[in-house]
Amino acid sequence: MGDQLQESPAGQGRGTRRAGGGRRPRLSDEQTARRVLDAALVQLAQHGVSVGLDRLRFEDVIRDADVSRSSAYRRWPSRDAFVEDVLVELAGGVYQPAVGVLVAQRAGDVLGALPDSATDLGARRDLLVELVRLTFEADLAATAASAEFRAFLALRAAFTGVESDELRRRFATALALTDRRTVARGAAILARVAEVFGLRLVAPLTAPDGFDVVARAVSAANVGFVVTAQSDPALLATTRTVAAYGSARAAAWSEPVYAMTGLVLQHLEPDPAARVRSPDELRAGLADIVEVGAAAAAEVGPVPTGAAVPREA
Repeated sequence: MGDQLQESPAGQGRGTRRAGGGRRPRLSDEQTARRVLDAALVQLAQHGVSVGLDRLRFEDVIRDADVSRSSAYRRWPSRDAFVEDVLVELAGGVYQPAVGVLVAQRAGDVLGALPDSATDLGARRDLLVELVRLTFEADLAATAASAEFRAFLALRAAFTGVESDELRRRFATALALTDRRTVARGAAILARVAEVFGLRLVAPLTAPDGFDVVARAVSAANVGFVVTAQSDPALLATTRTVAAYGSARAAAWSEPVYAMTGLVLQHLEPDPAARVRSPDELRAGLADIVEVGAAAAAEVGPVPTGAAVPREA
C-alpha cells in the first residue's frame, strides 16, 4: 500500500521513515501516545462518540498522528486497549481555548472603549456586568456547539455502567480531575475580577475557598443549561434586552446567561478597604484573565484514590 509506514532498522536511533521519503523525528513513548490520542479525539469530534467509536480505525489514527506504527502497537497491543484509553481521555474533559480567545477578544473591545469616568462607581458596575455577561454568553454558545463536549457529557452519564472495575475507576479519576480543574479555572478568574474591581465575597463566604464554592455552582449551572439546550436550542438563542444587576446599560440577556451572572454577582460586594483603580489599571488587571484561569487549572493534579466506583445496577 502506498500509505504504509516503513520502519527504519531497529536500534539505529534515527527515527522512522515515512512512505514516499522523509524521516520523522524519533519520539518518546509519551509523545507517541499524546499524538495518537489527540488524533483519535479529532476523529471522534468529527463523527461523534457513538458513530465515531465504530469507525475509529487504529491504522487511520496512526496515519493521522504521523507516528511509528510499531511504537503505537507497542503502546496498544489491541484495539480494545486503545479504545479504553481514548474513552479515558474523553473523560478527562474538553478544554476549549477558542472560548478563552473569544472572551478575551470581547473583553478587549469593552476595555478599549473604557472612558476615564470608569473610576465612577456606576461606570465600573456597568463594565463588571457587561464583562460577566459576555463571558457566559461566549462560554455557553461555544460549549453547546462543541461535539467534543457533547461526547464528554455522554460518557459522564454512562460511565457507571462500565463492566470493568479498573476502567470505571479510571473514568472516575479522570472525571474528578476535570471537575477540579474547571473549578480551579473559574475560581482564579473570579478572584482576579474581585481584586481588580475592588470587590469581596459576601459573608459567610471568604477567600480563597469561597471562590471555589461560587465557581463550582457556576460550572454545574453551565452543564445543566448546555444539556437542556440540546433538546431546546431556543433556551440559549432567546434573549430579552434589559438593564440588569444594577447596570445602566441595556443588553441582550438569555435566561441561562442571566442566571449564571446572578450566581456570581450575588456573592460579590464592594470592599471598603479596596482602592479605586484607574482605567489603565483595570485594563492591565483584566488583560491576562484567561491565562490566569488556565494557569490555575494546569496546577491541579489528580487525587490518588484506590476506592472502587460502584457499578450502576
